[in-house]
Amino acid sequence: MPMEIVQIRRRVQVRLADIKRAAAERREQVAAAERAYGSFLANVATPTLHAVAQSLSAEGYPYKVTTPGNAVRMVSDRSGRTYLEIRLDTAGAAPQLVADVGRERGSRVFADERPICQRMPIESITDEDLLAAILDAMAELIER
Repeated sequence: MPMEIVQIRRRVQVRLADIKRAAAERREQVAAAERAYGSFLANVATPTLHAVAQSLSAEGYPYKVTTPGNAVRMVSDRSGRTYLEIRLDTAGAAPQLVADVGRERGSRVFADERPICQRMPIESITDEDLLAAILDAMAELIER
């Protein structure tokens, strides 16, 4: 026996309300993450990447730090296609910090994106936490 239009309509209305509520929650979650990320970028990520770049340069691996858009990027002086970039990704189910790692090997360019400091609120990520994530990715930046 087919469902009555009234039952179908009621279920559609409930589902629409659920979708709208989830969208509003996601917008609030993204807005909160963006606010926390602004502070993180200025107070943690940029100073930490500057210190790592200076340390690498002192060891013979010259890097410079730039702040393109709403991210911070450490780029090799030897190849602009070898870099590590920290940014906020809001495209997934939940906002998260990601590290984009690009490296050039001969004529080939490899790129990798990995979440960093997963399951940690952005506002609680310290320079120590970020440094650990950078050190994990560093082998890819200096291999030749």
